[in-house]
Amino acid sequence: MLAQTLPEEIWGEIFEWVCVDTGVPSRKLALVSKHWKQLILGLPRLWSKVEVDMTTQHPPEVILDRLERRLRHARDVNLDVVIINTSKSFWINNSHYLNLFKTLVKLGPVERWHSLQICDYHSDDPLILNEVLTGKFSSLRVLIIVYDTWQTRPGTHSDLVRLAVHSRPSLKHLGLFTDQLPINLEPLFQQQAITTFSGRVKTFHMLPQDFLANLREVRLDCAHSGWFKPNAPKTLPQCRATITNFLPWAVTTIDARNVTMLHISVALNSGVFLAPFELPNLHTLHLSPCVPQLLEVFNAPKVQVLKLSRAHEGGKSRSLKMVRNDHKALAHLLFQKNRQLLTIYPISVTIDVMGITNTTLLVMLEAWPQLKHLSIVLDDSFECFGIFAKRWRDQKSPLFPNLETMYMEVDWHTNGRKWNRWKVLAKEMMLASKDLPLRSIIWRNSWFGVESITQNNM
Repeated sequence: MLAQTLPEEIWGEIFEWVCVDTGVPSRKLALVSKHWKQLILGLPRLWSKVEVDMTTQHPPEVILDRLERRLRHARDVNLDVVIINTSKSFWINNSHYLNLFKTLVKLGPVERWHSLQICDYHSDDPLILNEVLTGKFSSLRVLIIVYDTWQTRPGTHSDLVRLAVHSRPSLKHLGLFTDQLPINLEPLFQQQAITTFSGRVKTFHMLPQDFLANLREVRLDCAHSGWFKPNAPKTLPQCRATITNFLPWAVTTIDARNVTMLHISVALNSGVFLAPFELPNLHTLHLSPCVPQLLEVFNAPKVQVLKLSRAHEGGKSRSLKMVRNDHKALAHLLFQKNRQLLTIYPISVTIDVMGITNTTLLVMLEAWPQLKHLSIVLDDSFECFGIFAKRWRDQKSPLFPNLETMYMEVDWHTNGRKWNRWKVLAKEMMLASKDLPLRSIIWRNSWFGVESITQNNM
């Protein structure tokens, strides 16, 4: 009964989260109930992602029918268009492909295209789309182009890129995952409205310096660039930066002295970092996965916020052995004899690392007595009632003399006794910190909910 009374706007938000990976509602979702089916078909924004795929093995009639139905469900909302051409399909030739474009433009005119992503890995002769794409891309805000690393020809969709650029849309986000800059992009580089760039490191080095000055967010991918060695490092503007597949050679190609927020996704088996990564203005650092060696490489004395999180490689979680090795390396780094190598002293730390032990966590936290805010996500294997609890209750030598807030998320779904013991421990921790700045302890569990304790409700 409660589900029936929820407003359509709330259902729309829920369905959007469910469809975040595929972009469109699945058939299974519509089969749950008649009410859900009516809601899904009645929410146009759930159908705003439109995909034209040359690689599918379905006959052209099936693809065309699916495209028409999706566009009719989308009604008049702006569209996110994705065009994929990774290899030539047995079923589809250029005449079929042009028919798909004609249907796309007829039911979803280019004036409604909010974003356009072109994944062109097949270097066919370009499609001539002058007569098909007759409007202007007036609503286009995101343009992402992905070409294969070896591709030197313009590609099948070069005419589409040219027509989109010729419309001079007010882009906010430009993505270039190419080894060479696509032709005729000069009008885009003159726009001051573009504040986000994403692409390969090699492509980033080809961008005009004037274009970089207006960026507020940069997302770089070190993969597919080989051992790229430019003449000089390319300077990132004052911005938020995300670097995926981070490798040792990337340190020598990027000047990040102006970056204020940095998210690093490290490639496995990344090798040895021979040069330090200077980050004098960095305020926030996020490492995923938690690779302790980077804490030595990064010279970031102004970091206030540090996040260490787990990661997935190739769709699979990192092995427990690899995770434990990272824990050992992290603990070794933070022991007293190596602590002079550490140049990061944050006041806010978030730790979301699988399988971490209480000893490793204690060693890590003792290296940062300046902490004011701590957030920890732990799994069921973490045992906090031994040395961890003893150190927390030590009033003579407090673990966190400056800590103000603490948040813990734990996965004790099989052990209610453990949850009740944690309540007692939290109260003892708060009592031991009565003369310290600690104001609140909050802990959350998916089975038992959220509880908290403060100095006022002892």
